Amino acid sequence: MSKRAASSVLILAVFCSLLAARCSLAPRRTMLDLKITNGRIIDGTGAPWYRGDVGVRGDTVVAIGDLSKMTSAATLDARDQIVAPGFIDLLGQDEGVVLEDPSLEAKVRQGVTSEVSGEGFSPGPISPREKETRWRTLGEYLDLLERHGTAINFAILAGADNPREIVIGDVNRPPTPDEMRQMEAIVEQAMREGAIGLSTALIYLPAMYSTTEEIINLAKVAARYGGVYFSHIRDEAEMIDSALDEAFRIGREAKIPVNVWHMKVSRPANWGRMPHVVERIEAARAEGIDVAANVYPYIASSTALSTLAPDWALEGGYDEFKKRLQDPVQREKIAQTLRDEVVRRGERGIYVARIANPAFAQYEKKFIEQIATEMNVAPDEALMKLFSETPTSPAVIYFSMNESDVQYALKQPWVSLGADSGSPTPEARAKNLGAHPRAYGTFPRVLGHYVRDVKLFTLEEAVRQSQRSRRPASGHEGRHRGL
Repeated sequence: MSKRAASSVLILAVFCSLLAARCSLAPRRTMLDLKITNGRIIDGTGAPWYRGDVGVRGDTVVAIGDLSKMTSAATLDARDQIVAPGFIDLLGQDEGVVLEDPSLEAKVRQGVTSEVSGEGFSPGPISPREKETRWRTLGEYLDLLERHGTAINFAILAGADNPREIVIGDVNRPPTPDEMRQMEAIVEQAMREGAIGLSTALIYLPAMYSTTEEIINLAKVAARYGGVYFSHIRDEAEMIDSALDEAFRIGREAKIPVNVWHMKVSRPANWGRMPHVVERIEAARAEGIDVAANVYPYIASSTALSTLAPDWALEGGYDEFKKRLQDPVQREKIAQTLRDEVVRRGERGIYVARIANPAFAQYEKKFIEQIATEMNVAPDEALMKLFSETPTSPAVIYFSMNESDVQYALKQPWVSLGADSGSPTPEARAKNLGAHPRAYGTFPRVLGHYVRDVKLFTLEEAVRQSQRSRRPASGHEGRHRGL
C-alpha cells in the first residue's frame, strides 16, 4: 500500500496485521498512547480467540498480551468484547466519494479500515479531453487524498481503462504498436506514482473492446513493479469458462498474481455451477498460477442498466447508444438483445434502483415488469424508453445469483471480501437514494448471518477472511495490512 495514500485511524477493530512482524511483548518504551484492556482477541490468523490487552503507540500496535504493568496515556476497557484486526475491502469503490465525505461512515461502521479501489478505471491519469479537474496524474490524486484526509487506508490500482481512453477512446479496435507503447508508459507512470497493480472491468466501456494481448502487455508492466492484477472478468454467466481462461492466461504470461473480483455465476440457467468455477481456479493454482477471488455475500449485484445492451451498441459512449436507439434497424437489434436478457434473467430479476431524470422518479425502486406495466409497454420497450430519456444509464440491481453458490464461494480458503460499493454520501442519505445493502452490510452479514445464523464457518475464520489481503500462494500483501 502506498505510504502517501495511507491515513490511519484507530478504532476498536484495529490492532494488528501480522503478529510476528508488527507486535512485540517487550517494547523499548513502557509508555503507550493507548491501551485496550480486557478484550477477547481474534488475531486474524484463524486461531481461537484469547483474552488479552492491546498496546498502541502512534499508529502502530506494539504490544499484545498482559499489559497490566505498562502505563498508557489513554485506556479503553473492551469489557470482554471482541478486539480484531481492521477489515480490508478488496473492492471499495470509494476513491471518488472520499473527497466529498472523508468519514466514509458506511465503511467505518462495518469495521473496514483499508480498501482496494480502482475497478478498471483509476482516479488518474485523467484524459486531456477532461478540462476541469483538480488533478491529472495518479500521483497528484494521491497527494490530494493525503492533504484532504481519509478515515481509512487506500490502495489504488491502475485502471486499464485510463490508457485506452486516453490513447484510443471508446472505439472497438486494438491499439497500434505505437499506441501500445503509449499505453504501457501510462501504466508505468501510475505504478511509479503508487499504484499497487493493474485492473480491468471487461464488461464496461472501453475495456470491453480490449484484447487479451493488450491486457497482457499492460500487466507485464505492473508485474515489473511487483504489482497484482484484479479483474471484473469478461463474463460471469454462460461464457464464464472462457472468461476464466483469459484471466488465467494473463496471470500465466504476465507472471502476475490474479484476483477475480466479485466471483459469481449469474442467471438462473447457470445456478449450481460455482463448484465448477472453484474447480477451475483450483486447477489453475495447482498449475502454479497465483489466482484467488473475492465475493460479496448477497445474491443480487448492482451496476449500470446499460450492461443489458449489446457491446456494439455502446461504442462511442452512452450518447452514441441513444442515437442508435433512434435508428429503426439498430433499435430492433437492440430490442431483441433486451428481450433475450429479460428472459434469461427471469421474472423480478431486473430492479431499477435510480434514474437520472426527475420525470421518471416514479419508476425508481421497481422491477422492470412493474415499470413496463405502468408504461403500458413491453419490458424491452420500457428499457429503451429509460435509456432514451436519461443523460446517464439508470442504476440497476440484478437478482442474478443463487444462495448455495454464494455460500460455496465464501467457504473457499482463497476467497476474501469486497463490498463493490462506495459509501453513500450525506446528500445521498438525505435524499434516500436507492443503494445496494452491501454498501452498509457486507462485513456485518458475514459475521452475523453466515457465522451466527447459518454457521457456515467460525467467527475466527470470518475475521481471517474479512482482513485477508494476501492469498496463500502469493507474496503480495498490503504494506503492514492484512494476512
